[in-house]
Amino acid sequence: MKSIAVAISLFLTQALLAQQPRITIEAGKSVGEVITPAISFRYKEFKPGRILLKDDVLYEAKLNYNLFNGDIVFAAPGGDTLALVKEQMLNLKLVSIDTDLYVYNKGYLQIIKENKSWSLARKQKYFEISREKMGAYNLSAPTSSIDSYNSFSDRSNLRHDLVVRENITLVLRTEYFIGDPYKFFLPATRKNFEKIFFKKRKALDSYLKEHEVDFKDEKQVTALFLYLSDGP
Repeated sequence: MKSIAVAISLFLTQALLAQQPRITIEAGKSVGEVITPAISFRYKEFKPGRILLKDDVLYEAKLNYNLFNGDIVFAAPGGDTLALVKEQMLNLKLVSIDTDLYVYNKGYLQIIKENKSWSLARKQKYFEISREKMGAYNLSAPTSSIDSYNSFSDRSNLRHDLVVRENITLVLRTEYFIGDPYKFFLPATRKNFEKIFFKKRKALDSYLKEHEVDFKDEKQVTALFLYLSDGP
């Protein structure tokens, strides 16, 4: 039975990965050839944005979200893109890009739904899922290292002169988080829903008995969040 459960888990994992947007950087190609600005940024162009600090100081700038290093960046004079420094991130209260809202909680989270008490947010970022070193006769040899994608971009822009020596596959992963009235966020799991909505434990149990919730599915997580935040 255990082997069957493991096989099912592996099948579901592979099916989920197959549905996620992916990018392959082939050996011998420069990163800039594959990861263009149209791919690396969430928005096609830099949009009007506002940065509100905890001391209520407000800045306005053209902003965008980098899907490869998880930074919010602004357009600087001369065409460069720059990220907020770490000290500024820790002092962030809210960031808006056009009509989208972001908060900083060990990384930028985009608010999906919120009310006075709770928040539901998503985090999107490309992660590396495989590397294949090129061996004899240009045949690929899979390696076991699977790390988060962070080696091809710095905190300001892409390193277009970097040429990879391996076939590298990346997927765009979306994770969901729930937040309390103090904007303290936890990954969206059943255990953490119980923590955040501890006063609605019976409603949560009742909902989960009637609905099968995949906490990696935005529609299902949003439906559960709305039921608990608006319901009894």
